Amino acid sequence: MNAPVSARHLMSAAASRAVRPRGRLTVSQWADNHRKLSSKGSNEVGNWRTARNPILREIMDCLSLHSPVREITVMKSSQVGVTDGPFICSLGYYMEYAPCPVMVFMPTLEARDTWKVQKFNPLLTETPIIRNIMGGLRSRDAQHSKDVIEGPGFIIFLAGGNSPNSYAQKSAKVVEADDLDRFTDSVGESTRKVGDQKVRTSEGDPVELMRSRFKSFPNSYKFLKASTPTIKDASLIEREFNSGDGRRYHIECPSCGEFQVLKWSNVKANVQMTEAWYVCEHNGCIIHHQDKAKFLPEMGHGGTARWIPERPEITKHRSYHISALYAPIGLGPSWLDLMIHFKRVHKNPQQLMTFINSNLGECWEDRSAEKLKTNELQKRAGNYTHGEIPPGCLVLTMGVDTQDKWLAYKWLGWGAPLTDGGPMRHWIIKYGAILGDTTGYQVWDDLEAEIHLTMVNSYGKEMRLRAVGIDSRGHRGEQVKNFVMRPSLKVPVYAVQGSTTHMGRAIAQTGSYPNKGKTGKVIKHGYCTWNIGTEHCKDYLFGNLVADADRQQSEYVINFPQGLEVEYYDGLISEVYDPEKKRYIPRVGAKYKRNEPLDCFVYAWAIGQHRDINIGRGRSGRPDPRYWERLAVTLEGEYKVEKVEGAGEEKPRAIPAPMSDGKISLGNSKRFGR
Repeated sequence: MNAPVSARHLMSAAASRAVRPRGRLTVSQWADNHRKLSSKGSNEVGNWRTARNPILREIMDCLSLHSPVREITVMKSSQVGVTDGPFICSLGYYMEYAPCPVMVFMPTLEARDTWKVQKFNPLLTETPIIRNIMGGLRSRDAQHSKDVIEGPGFIIFLAGGNSPNSYAQKSAKVVEADDLDRFTDSVGESTRKVGDQKVRTSEGDPVELMRSRFKSFPNSYKFLKASTPTIKDASLIEREFNSGDGRRYHIECPSCGEFQVLKWSNVKANVQMTEAWYVCEHNGCIIHHQDKAKFLPEMGHGGTARWIPERPEITKHRSYHISALYAPIGLGPSWLDLMIHFKRVHKNPQQLMTFINSNLGECWEDRSAEKLKTNELQKRAGNYTHGEIPPGCLVLTMGVDTQDKWLAYKWLGWGAPLTDGGPMRHWIIKYGAILGDTTGYQVWDDLEAEIHLTMVNSYGKEMRLRAVGIDSRGHRGEQVKNFVMRPSLKVPVYAVQGSTTHMGRAIAQTGSYPNKGKTGKVIKHGYCTWNIGTEHCKDYLFGNLVADADRQQSEYVINFPQGLEVEYYDGLISEVYDPEKKRYIPRVGAKYKRNEPLDCFVYAWAIGQHRDINIGRGRSGRPDPRYWERLAVTLEGEYKVEKVEGAGEEKPRAIPAPMSDGKISLGNSKRFGR
């Protein structure tokens, strides 16, 4: 039977525990011991387990009291657990284990309030050790306080990065900033009048203002920054990542044992998009998504994966890169999900930028600006000359750009796609300008003569324009209207203008600003203008110009003739996409000043998709696989071998010529609704 323990022994043991130095505890250990996840902000509810998302452990432990690391930067994809892990877990750690003054910055005061309700409040109310520290009444008060949380030995300031007052008169040992790329470039910008002049002033760079908050703790501060990146060379998180040691997570190939960083270029999928896998960059081994349970755990915790710095000489500032490729099973998108998403958005620069930022954790860079160089485009000129119609070109359209002293025009050729579902092929047939004052009649008469030209293709067959789109915005709108309504026109001519809003199609389904009678009723077949989705059209052009760089010449989608001047190519690539403004803007440089070659292509390509033209489509507007075959018979004399029903052998048989798709209407052009 055990002897009874005296009260003196109990008191002595309690006193010993009270004065005993606390053991070293890391943030991840604290979270595993105490943190509870809430359904308000987490996919999984219950005890926090760092092993569930191994890539976060080292990042969290850098925030520990005894870690020598001072700054931690995380450039990441969205929703990879950084907010729930390093941010929230470290706040609990500094409230219970290592109390101190803390400042948390969000991009705006509104973002701060949302973050507190969904992310921070559950820590206060559902993690027992924090709830006990705060106490009942104090816990309720903390839930309702927006900017300050106080407790035994600690104070937490919650600030909005857009407010200059958030940075003033506060000191903190720990500073944390989430969504850094959403912060303003300069805090508190304003215009003040100094004497007779207006002077633009600001508080300065937000990151440097944050650094000034921990000046009182030069040897013990912690500075955590995290964000999804945005635009290359304009991203705050990219700048901070590059100033750190640049760590990337290396995993071991389950088959060959070679270590590597997961890269998007090595993710592959089958044609049916039902399965995706990763190809080992060393030996071509196939790594399956299900293998993540094997290769994600880090060294020392049941695995072999590890963070490796690119700049190991930097010791006080660790910077990490995380992409959704590392998302544990059940906590993020699978490789197949990512591939399906990429296939859906890869042709749209704005959507592609979001994919690259949010899923790959990388900065957006205008890739077209890298590949589209004037001299490279010149080298793509084909084996046909300017003004010649090459084999395969079966339809012609024209785009006209209006200026004060000339009209620029372009003949665009159309041909069948090389693959089912692929883009139609195009040829620049002719590009020129009609000089003269566009307020007069002569230039318009010359344009009509150009439009009515008959060209002969490589097979000796005559071809005429199928349709013409002419710019009506900005220059000579009234003259364009008068020209489009000329009864002498034998080709459908449409007045077009760039849409002021983003359109997900080449040209609108209905005309704008139609002529109306005295009663206000729209005049049938009267004048109207057709809005063009310029971003959509330019996305198509630039996307295929970039893709053609990796194609054989016989597979080019955009084909150029011999004899085009260098100024033509400069004008064709005179604009680049600005994702922030969500539109194309002029390139910098005097040689890119003239953009008529680009605009003419846009008008000629868009008008081919007008509801009454529908190149490559049937009357219903749907793709017609027989469209090009019928035109080929008419214009190139080709036949297709078809099996005759009821016969035992195949016989050559001509496909009937088209009724209207293959011919140009020479009369009643008013029915096209110009």
